[in-house]
Amino acid sequence: MPKNDQAATLENDQHSIAVAKTEYREAYNEGDVQRLLCVFAPEFVDCSDSEPSFYGEEARTALKLRSSALFDRHKVELSVIIIDVVVKGDFAYDWGWHKVRLIDKQTGETRETKYRYFETWTKESGAWKIDYIITNKEMPSQMLPEGGSAGEETRFSGKAVS
Repeated sequence: MPKNDQAATLENDQHSIAVAKTEYREAYNEGDVQRLLCVFAPEFVDCSDSEPSFYGEEARTALKLRSSALFDRHKVELSVIIIDVVVKGDFAYDWGWHKVRLIDKQTGETRETKYRYFETWTKESGAWKIDYIITNKEMPSQMLPEGGSAGEETRFSGKAVS
């Protein structure tokens, strides 16, 4: 494939994944379980923060149950910050942050959390689908100790690191 065609295909694939991430965001913001499920491959892996890991059809069922319960209790406002999308043929990965604001439907109480995420994508019948997702809560920034080297034991976050 000529270089210009490869670049155009890469840009098109990156754009298609960005559009799928928009669907992901809008599914959460609209409380639409089916729309959310459409972004995922039929047999995906879910390693979401504070949840057991689920694989294949079990992951789809767990996501459906978890998101239904979330949407019943909360209005969700999700912002997606994509750092990068890397495409390698029919495989891709992206990473960034999901900023989540939950508004309790009964009390109006608001809770905000920022998650780091890493996703792998597969291209199925011309459409990009998430086939692996890992999320974890973003921790507050922390300065590393000055002068520490790889060979020394350093105290950091209350844990010994060597």
